Amino acid sequence: MKRSVQMFLLILLIVATLSFGVTIIDDAGRLVEIPSVPGKVVSAAPSATRFLLSLGLENKIVGVTDWDMFQSEKIGNLVPLNIEKIYSLNPDLVITFGGFQLPEVKKLEKAGLKVVVLNPVTLNDIVKDITLLGGIFGISDKASRLADNVRNEIVNMGIKTSKIPLEKRPTVFFTVTPPDDNVKELWTAGMGSYINELITIAGGVNIVAPYTGNNGWLPVDWEFLVYKNPDIIIIASYGDPQKTLNNIKNSKIFGSLKAVRKGKVYIVNGNEISQISPETVKYLKKFYNFFYGGN
Repeated sequence: MKRSVQMFLLILLIVATLSFGVTIIDDAGRLVEIPSVPGKVVSAAPSATRFLLSLGLENKIVGVTDWDMFQSEKIGNLVPLNIEKIYSLNPDLVITFGGFQLPEVKKLEKAGLKVVVLNPVTLNDIVKDITLLGGIFGISDKASRLADNVRNEIVNMGIKTSKIPLEKRPTVFFTVTPPDDNVKELWTAGMGSYINELITIAGGVNIVAPYTGNNGWLPVDWEFLVYKNPDIIIIASYGDPQKTLNNIKNSKIFGSLKAVRKGKVYIVNGNEISQISPETVKYLKKFYNFFYGGN
């Protein structure tokens, strides 16, 4: 009898293992079959790495691009991907993002590699992709808790700022372009971008909100910025924040703006805010404090 029970439990374990396989639809609209929980993963996008870290999956990462801060085997540039190097790491899964990296998917699949495209562009996409990865890695409960936390951050801030009249909200300009009077265009985020959502939900008015581009990003000229003369300027810096701030103060064009004169220019970590992930929602509080006081 005891032996029969043991055999029955063993069969259940085997069936459970064999039946793990899930089929998902990734952010490129592709149907992807995941036959078993991936043990080794190559993250070909820094933002994907941030998702994996948020879910406690760092021990599964065996390779990242040269643009990634995570300490793992480097696979080279974002584009073109070094297919041979990735293949040599024998990953169970490669995670890429969309946009200009999308053509790399076919090359990876031709090499016999399993690929999932993770390309969140909105705050709701963060919640969706957390859930997606939870299903892929068999940690749905953990992913659900993280997704709930992210969703609550968004909802709670939205409730907090919903009663602020439009006329009392500060106008805001966000840019990832280093302040330099010789630069003719400033890259910013408009409609359809998560940056626009962060500004809006945190209680600001994005001066570029009526405009859009690829994933919501677009260039504007100096004349536009001077004409709009925003109350607040947020700059994503990829270098020394203090140096960036000094450059702004010494800029003839930036220096003429209301936000600069009133000390309403704020520097944020470019690497962090430009890589959408579960951590991105913490900028709701940061932006709110920029707009209405606080640290």
